[in-house]
Amino acid sequence: MLIFSLALITILFLLLVWTTIRERAMAKEIKLAQQFYAAIWNNAHEFIFLIDKTSHVVKTNYYTVCNMPCREDWKCFGEILQCRYARETATCNKHEKCRNCLIRSKIREVLKNHGSFSNFETTMDIQISSLPATLYSMMVSGRYLSLNGHDYVILTVHDISEERALESSLKHSNEKFLCFFDNVTVGCAICDKEGTLIEVNDAYVDYMGLESKGDAVNQLNIYTNPCINPEFKEMMKSGIPVSGEVKYDYELINQVYVKSRHKDVHYFRFIVNYLRDAAGNVENILIIWVENTLIHKTLRQNKSFREMISAASSASNIGFSSINLLKNEQLVTPEYLKNLGVSSEIDLNTIFSHMKYVDTDTSRQQEFTEYVEKARHEKVKPLERNIHLIVNGEPRWIKQFLIQQTFDPDNGNIVLLGVNVDINEQKKTEEALREAKEKAESSDKLKSAFVANMSHEIRTPLNAIVGFANLLVTSEDKEDFDSFKQIIEQNSNQLLQLIGDILDLSKIESDTLDFVWSNVNVNAMMYELEKIFQMRNAANPDVVIKCVASVGDCMIRTDRQRLIQVVSNLMTNAIKFTTQGSIIMGYEKRKEEIYFYVTDTGCGIPEESQSQVFERFVQLDSFKQGTGLGLPICSSIIRAMGGKIGVKSKLGEGSTFWFILPECPPVKNEPESGKQYF
Repeated sequence: MLIFSLALITILFLLLVWTTIRERAMAKEIKLAQQFYAAIWNNAHEFIFLIDKTSHVVKTNYYTVCNMPCREDWKCFGEILQCRYARETATCNKHEKCRNCLIRSKIREVLKNHGSFSNFETTMDIQISSLPATLYSMMVSGRYLSLNGHDYVILTVHDISEERALESSLKHSNEKFLCFFDNVTVGCAICDKEGTLIEVNDAYVDYMGLESKGDAVNQLNIYTNPCINPEFKEMMKSGIPVSGEVKYDYELINQVYVKSRHKDVHYFRFIVNYLRDAAGNVENILIIWVENTLIHKTLRQNKSFREMISAASSASNIGFSSINLLKNEQLVTPEYLKNLGVSSEIDLNTIFSHMKYVDTDTSRQQEFTEYVEKARHEKVKPLERNIHLIVNGEPRWIKQFLIQQTFDPDNGNIVLLGVNVDINEQKKTEEALREAKEKAESSDKLKSAFVANMSHEIRTPLNAIVGFANLLVTSEDKEDFDSFKQIIEQNSNQLLQLIGDILDLSKIESDTLDFVWSNVNVNAMMYELEKIFQMRNAANPDVVIKCVASVGDCMIRTDRQRLIQVVSNLMTNAIKFTTQGSIIMGYEKRKEEIYFYVTDTGCGIPEESQSQVFERFVQLDSFKQGTGLGLPICSSIIRAMGGKIGVKSKLGEGSTFWFILPECPPVKNEPESGKQYF
């Protein structure tokens, strides 16, 4: 029994020792885990949030990462990150947009399924630390976590804005390079380090005389090109930049390199550089060919070169000049001197002192002479000016460039290039555009005034119609009855005319004004209009209305209703402004045209206002009834019918409004248009 007790005590002692050792080991592991846990929370660069089921943040490293004090009043991750909607409502999950928050939806899904999500990329409008609020590209991951019987989601939010901006920048740079590579007007090729062509542009294909890029890419090797100098090939193998000239003998190329459509000899500027890796080793070879054949030919045939420049200058009206300020070397095209209005005997050194300016200000002349003098002593930037000169007795605008091409005084070379171009037509166009803009702005103001006045113009006849209609019902006097009836009829016609003008203006604005062409007896139409307007003006016996028509019948093919509309508008205006005298309407046949006119003895139009009468919404006399639409509508109709319209007037003596239409012969066997006027 004693032995059993001792054995039991020994076992219990050993268990106690083992338990103590195990607890110490576990405590050490827990301490290490806590240190590891703290290191993760305090040293992670991304934001980490431990979020409970109520979407409250239990723990976060946000304040540590941002180096800012903890805000105990910020409970949700939206408040901590200062989401746009949290900023607007001063709390999270209160804005109507919050219900559609993708991150909240992901958190709910993880808590529900005890799952996870990773690398969810989204754009967030947040404010990090004291930085201004803006859009950030964020990579969000989340995982379910159960601690002490409670459900959590550990959420990591990583700012990838810089990575995305870098990707965008790299993509943009690559696109720009490819755009330049594909569209540059010199031949370009990219080779691998062994010299095999892996990419070429269209200019290279053209230079080599190939059918397509496929004939070169992965087919040709620069080191086997027989026209590349052996010296250049050795430099390329050693990674040394190359810049020199190569002679392409296409007969030789056709024999041993590639089939080309070219047969003669070309010269190229041959430029080689390299794309290297981080260690400086060559990865790719970049080669550029610049066509130099023309330069060779022009160097051998200087006369042909001058003739070519002269022809180009003459065809484009662009003048060129070149002068070495230290030597007696000058080259100038006739257009250069012609544009400046100086003779060919003038020395280019003093040419700017012989130009005649429109204004008397000599500062511009001094600017050019001072530039030339300054170019003799130092490097100067190009000069560009628009100058207003007297050329052949007429003022003209010239754009003048001065460019210091070479500044090498030690070797006696200071070359100044001059280029000028006549921009007089461009200036006229600019002035026309400016006037058109001002006219459009003026028309817009007039249209606004028209809209403002339209309610008055419509309300006036409507009030008269309604008022006198009420009086007409209660009137028992026949004389008053007839008077009221006449007033209602006049205002009804006025309202009808106003609405018709507005509808016609709308059709003109939308380019839907219709024309119905038919055979029209002009004599009959004019006499009928004479009778109508005589009856309309019966109340004013001091004004005689008369029609002067051509002798005999005059049949033309036109739109009868539109023609009546134009004549009626002109007659209505004449009656409005003529209180005594006469109004003569008529027409004349002139060669292949018909000249219509309406002459009155009214008040006349001031000369300075005559150019405005056919503009929309213009009323020269605001005390007369009208909207300023009749004459512009007439002008649009006449122009659409292939004619023209105008006015001759003298203040105090009267006016003559006229329009001309081409004489279109009638169609045989077609009946005359019906007699409907309005």
